[in-house]
Amino acid sequence: MVKKLYLLSILIIILDRILKFYFSQNEFGIFQFKLNTGAAFGILKGWNWFLIVFSLIVIGVILYHRKNEKLELGMGFLLGGTISNLIDRAVYGGVIDYIKIDVLKNIFNLADVANIIGAGVLIYYFWKE
Repeated sequence: MVKKLYLLSILIIILDRILKFYFSQNEFGIFQFKLNTGAAFGILKGWNWFLIVFSLIVIGVILYHRKNEKLELGMGFLLGGTISNLIDRAVYGGVIDYIKIDVLKNIFNLADVANIIGAGVLIYYFWKE
């Protein structure tokens, strides 16, 4: 039986890839294309190789702990978001962002949202333990 971790991460990767492709061709409203060569909030610009290695470490840690069913939901979100952004970093030299909310003064993508949700779920789990 396929684990929820893999199903969730594959769903996030596919949906994020579709949205990245679509909004790189079509901009409107809050959806605007931007290549982010750094990490969240514009930090670590130009550190693409470091961010690739860090992503690979995150993926390795998740796969190492994949049998822990209590962590499956959080790791599924985190794995999907990390892999989708890793694909961008390897192919384009940065992450394709496409959601711009002026109040936040930043631009992000579905993979970023998945990473935040995944990290939040894992933090909640460990806090509760």
